[in-house]
Formats: sequence, structure tokens, C-alpha cells
Amino acid sequence: MKNTINTINKTCESADYIIIGNSAAGLSAAASIRTIDKTGSIIVLANEQFANYSKPLITYYLAGKVKLEDMHFKDESFYKENKILLKFPINVVKVDFESKQVISDKGACFRYKKLLLANGGVPIIPKIEIAGSDDFQASKENKSINNKAASKEIVFPKILDSFSYKNISGIFTFTCIQDAMQIQSHIIKNKIKETAILGGGLIGLKSAEAFLEIGIRVRVIELSDRILSATFDKQASSIIENELENKGSKIYTQNTINKIFVKNGKLDGIELKNGEKIDSKLLIIAVGVKPDLRILKDSNTEKEQIRSGRGIFTDESMETSIKDVYAAGDVVESFDFITGNKTNIAIWPLAVRQGEIAGANMAGGSKIYGGGYFMNSIEILNIASISIGITNPSDDLEGHVEIIKDFKPEKKTYKKIVMLDKKIIGLILVGNIDRAGIYGGLIKNGVDVSEIKENLIKEDFGIIALPSAYKKHLVVGDGIEV
Repeated sequence: MKNTINTINKTCESADYIIIGNSAAGLSAAASIRTIDKTGSIIVLANEQFANYSKPLITYYLAGKVKLEDMHFKDESFYKENKILLKFPINVVKVDFESKQVISDKGACFRYKKLLLANGGVPIIPKIEIAGSDDFQASKENKSINNKAASKEIVFPKILDSFSYKNISGIFTFTCIQDAMQIQSHIIKNKIKETAILGGGLIGLKSAEAFLEIGIRVRVIELSDRILSATFDKQASSIIENELENKGSKIYTQNTINKIFVKNGKLDGIELKNGEKIDSKLLIIAVGVKPDLRILKDSNTEKEQIRSGRGIFTDESMETSIKDVYAAGDVVESFDFITGNKTNIAIWPLAVRQGEIAGANMAGGSKIYGGGYFMNSIEILNIASISIGITNPSDDLEGHVEIIKDFKPEKKTYKKIVMLDKKIIGLILVGNIDRAGIYGGLIKNGVDVSEIKENLIKEDFGIIALPSAYKKHLVVGDGIEV
């Protein structure tokens, strides 16, 4: 059913610029607006109760390596100096595009001249059968009682989903600081010694590292045949898998959770697809994150619609299909210049760049977003790695790509370079990432590497080995962190 919040005759707080989202894209946009418009009013709406923090640090917070006050990437002076009014927590549920009003779940109203959707992503919750729930058992018993109370329909969860998981103690996602705080509290209160993690991607493995740091055994459950399957191949994954197992972790690949057991409202164990039962009182769901399009559900009308697929579509200026409404960061589908397609690339450097471009254009500038590419940098158990671009070419590229590798498992190092039409389109570095910036530049600038192909995987590969024409006009790739 459509949200029926009435926006007519409401007193709205007005601003020249409303930004929904207080993280990388939103704050980059606010700063960019201020470089052009020094006086226009800016309101930033955040749905969390914290001013801002670096989300990649939340696993370090759980591990006790950083404090909350050290996680802010913008301090209070940023808002003050840029004349930004931050309001939190504000949970936006609807935008009336025709009247240019933003509405919160509590009926708060904000009127804008220009709007930026930078509300990020939400964790994916797979549907899993719930068994052994006391409430579920009670619902079956109530059906046999012939009285007025029993005749009232009572709905009890049978399937885990994005709503029901929040009502089961011991099941968490791990994408925000509130998750980390709740997990920390649950561990202490229930004296947790072991956890199960559903998902062997970036979030799952960084959370596994945090648990190992605080002495909690880990079981990682991954549907694919390897961990980090989105960007790693079997050889790259094996280095991290071996290190995790050496630390006492157990990894279940080509497996998933078939059923969860609940007792007295608490997680009481899980059953895997292969039939194995695990007596776990803590489960982290880390199967992925998707763009948060919930706002569009009650905002889009036949007359005013923001076009979207997996994420929100924008043009080169980061403007959506509705005039004066922009989008940036993890909520958008943007141009991947390696594949030539539009896709959701949810990484911090691109969110910052997209926010910068959106903010400038909202303020009357004329910046163009030329696209980006997948790039993930992660360190797990002191093993650093970087993956860029197309690392696992699809079948339709078979016979067209050339792959060169250097695998030294005894040194815990791996290098893989994927080339197409004499250019690098994909890279994996594990254990030694010293030359990541140089490779990133070659990828970003589409450099013909055919004359240096034999040197690409050598340990001493560096600037001196680059093509002479490229060295004269050397450009460091934007967003590449070494």
C-alpha cells in the first residue's frame, strides 16, 4: 500500500539544497556545492544517530582497534565552516517530486530547490526457513482453542526476511556502527564463543577478522566455490582461506543456510544445505548490499518517476530523470568504462567523486562524470590485496582475453593480469600490492601494454618498465589507493 502521509498545508523547513545521506557521497556533494555557492542553504538528512563515520572502520571498532570518536571522516568544524545544517536521525520515506518536498517517517517535511539522493545501500537478507520458534508453535496451538481471542488472526514469522530478522536475538547484519554496537552487546550478554557468518565476501571476511581478534571462533558459509568470489579466482582465494583456517576458522563453500532454529526469541542454531547442524547463538548475514530504493516505492507516480534498475539511473551530470533531483554513491547505477555498461559500483572513491560532480552541477557548475571501475582494496589477517576491473572474464570473452599469472603460495603472494586488445582490463594482487597505483594508471588510461607484457608480472616491475610514450605523459589514476 502506498504511503499516505499528507504533505498538503504542512509547515516545511526550506533549503536551497537538501541532501539525503551523510556519508561519502553526501558530504562530498555538500563541500562541492560550497566551492561554487557560498551562501545557499544546505540541509543534510542522516538516518543514523551519529554525525558521520567511516563505514570501512566498523569491523575495527568491534575488534577494539578504534574508538567511535576516531571514526569520523569529517569533524564538527566541517559542518560549521561550510554552513551545513545536519539533522539526524531523520528517516526519509517519501519525496513529493511535484511539490519538491521530502517527508520523514514521523511526518517532518523539508522543501528543496535541488535534491541529492545519496542514501546508500541496504543489506540483502536471504529468505531462510525459521523452525522451532516458540511463537510459531504457539500460533499452531491457538488454532485449536475455541474462544474469541483465538479467532483473531495472529501472524508469526516462518521465513527470515528483511523485517523478521530484526526480531530474533542473535541475528545481525554488519554494515553500520549500530550493528557493531549491538553485536558487541550480544557477545558480552550471551558469552558468545563462536559465530557463523553467512557470506564470504568483503563484509563477511572483515567481520571474521574482527571476531578472531577478540577470540571468537568463526564459521564462514559461502554459496560459491570460494571466498571473495566476486573479484578473486581460486588461487587468490586459497591464500586467504588458508590463513583463516590456520587461525582456527572453518569455511564451508558451495553451501548455505537451509534453516535457522529459534527458541524464546533467540537464535538457537542453524542447519546447512548439506544437512550439518551448527549450534550457533550468533549469526552475521553478509551476503551483500543493494542500492536503497525504498524511497522510490512511495515517491514515484505516473507523472513523476525516477528511472532505476538495480540502482538509480543518472546522466553524466549525476542528474536523475527528474529535473533538479540528483543521485550519487552506492544508490546509483553508473558507467563502468571497462565493460562499457552501467552498473552499481559501491566503493568509497567513486561515491566521493560522484558526490563532488553532483554537488557542483546542483550549484550551477558543468562537471561531467566519465565513469569508473570496480576496485576493492582489503587487508585480512595482515595479507593485503587489491582487485581491479574484470578479474574473472565471462565465457563470451573466452578466446579473446590473455591472462598471465604469478602464484607463490609459500610466500602468500599472487598476481593476475587480464588483458584484452593489448590493454589491461583486470588485476588481482595478493600479498604484495606495491605497484597497484602503476597498474591502476595503465587500466584507467587504456595504455597499450603489448611491448612490456613480459615484464608486467616481474617483481621489479615499475615506472622504468612502462612504455616510453606513456612515461612522458604519466597520469596517476584517480581513486587508486596504493
